[in-house]
Amino acid sequence: MIYYSYENFKTDIPLLSEKCEAFNADTLVAIARGGMTVCHALAMALNIRNLQSLRCESYDDVAQRDTVTVIGECDFIQSKRVLIVDDIVDSGKTLQTLIPMLQERYPKIIFASASIFTKPTALMQPDFTLHEASDWIDFFWERDFLKSDSL
Repeated sequence: MIYYSYENFKTDIPLLSEKCEAFNADTLVAIARGGMTVCHALAMALNIRNLQSLRCESYDDVAQRDTVTVIGECDFIQSKRVLIVDDIVDSGKTLQTLIPMLQERYPKIIFASASIFTKPTALMQPDFTLHEASDWIDFFWERDFLKSDSL
């Protein structure tokens, strides 16, 4: 297990935002829950106010499901270029489910994806990423805010 600290995050967000800048997104969509912290930081770094979220579930705790559940809707009425943001692309099932679904619903919108980490074995890779994950990543936002009896 690799601990991903706030200090790492502080260094990585400017690097990830630099990579994403050329896409020229007008809307960011956070994949809840893991992508919300990353997406908020990217929204600040890219100065994008249109920040939305979808809940996509492909894990029960640490066990991966066979299917991905997508919960929620986004308002893309003013959107032309949407960046989907997650903390890690692990199996790639979330992106493989979500991107085609959104493209079908919103054919005039261009979608791209970004994550801090990706696994090389993912079924679908993000368009923008920083690190290859070779082990389970324990993000500071998953560990540092837990009640002490949850540790």
